[in-house]
Amino acid sequence: MRFHKRRLSLHQRWEGFVGERTDGQKPIFSVKRSSIIGRSSLTVEVNDNPEEYQIEGSFAQRCCTILDGKQQSVAEIKRKVDASTNVVLGKDVISLLVKPGFDGCFAVALVLVIDQINGDDFDEGARVEVVDPLLVNSNISSSE
Repeated sequence: MRFHKRRLSLHQRWEGFVGERTDGQKPIFSVKRSSIIGRSSLTVEVNDNPEEYQIEGSFAQRCCTILDGKQQSVAEIKRKVDASTNVVLGKDVISLLVKPGFDGCFAVALVLVIDQINGDDFDEGARVEVVDPLLVNSNISSSE
């Protein structure tokens, strides 16, 4: 998936495409700031889907929630904590908790776009751990 930044007006818009962008190709989704004043939430529009998502919180602090159109949490971005020592790991190590029914690949794509919007380019060694909430309750974790 590739991302392309486009200035349409005072709002900045980031668009996600499958593969390399070609002429006339529509983006799969676009992300823009909900307000041009300050660092407010982000609005996510998905093509061929009337529902919009909101991203609330502070990505700089690695603490965000992705909300669906009903303002229900569908994914959460948090700093990773080492379970054995209760130590918060570096800001380039995050956990992404994806609720059942929400596309995990789409959630990871949103994390990458939010990172670009905030100008916090992840280091090459940065990791995103996608956590299955069904496994969290059984004290088993999965990471990729």
